[in-house]
Amino acid sequence: MPHKRAKRSVRERERSEKGHDMAPGKNSLRNEAIPKSAARVLNALKIREDFKAKKRQLGDTNDGRDGKRQKVDDRKKKEEKEKFPGILPGESLQHYNKRVEDSMRPLVRNAMKASLATIRGAKKQELEEKAAKKLLAQEKRQNEDDESSADPPPSLSSSKHAGKPKEFQVLPSSAPKRLNDIVQAPPEMIRLKNARRSSDGYAATNIGGKRDGVISMAQKQMMEAEREKAIARYRQLKAAKRKDGDIGGDN
Repeated sequence: MPHKRAKRSVRERERSEKGHDMAPGKNSLRNEAIPKSAARVLNALKIREDFKAKKRQLGDTNDGRDGKRQKVDDRKKKEEKEKFPGILPGESLQHYNKRVEDSMRPLVRNAMKASLATIRGAKKQELEEKAAKKLLAQEKRQNEDDESSADPPPSLSSSKHAGKPKEFQVLPSSAPKRLNDIVQAPPEMIRLKNARRSSDGYAATNIGGKRDGVISMAQKQMMEAEREKAIARYRQLKAAKRKDGDIGGDN
């Protein structure tokens, strides 16, 4: 097995094949990268000599001034050049003002251009943001419209009362088929026999009409009371029938 130690004879044969006192391979510690901190310690003498040589070279080229002092002097000279020159000897104040204005004109022009460019960039960015927001709103509205058209919401009446008979069923014929068909049917208010007709053939009055004199208020109240009683009786019978049907279905 791989994790088991080989026999002594096998180990001695492999050792004789490999040999003794051979040069290190490419994966030896000598070829590994040394950290910078350790390299500074080991090469401290060489680093110091390089620094001295570099300093000596800078002293020869810059008249004994170091690099930092040279940078400071250069910056001071640049600032002095950028300052406006004073009035020259024998120069009038008018010529001096003109010379100062001529020297400042490019600076003012560049500043105005930079400010206008900044304003244009801000306006352009604002317009792009508005266009992006408008496009996103249109896409969102279109997606909502597509979803609403693809999946219409189910109506409450179709989902709640699906497969159930209506409250008032219409018989296929006028003749009743059972004894309780007339009792359980809703009441119907037929036209009175003694209703007057107008000259054009239409009924002049009916129940609940606008004209008075055909039916008195007492008769109307009695008919309304009888109608309410009939409706209540019909609903009571229907509820009892439905309850009996539910009990029979459970059995």
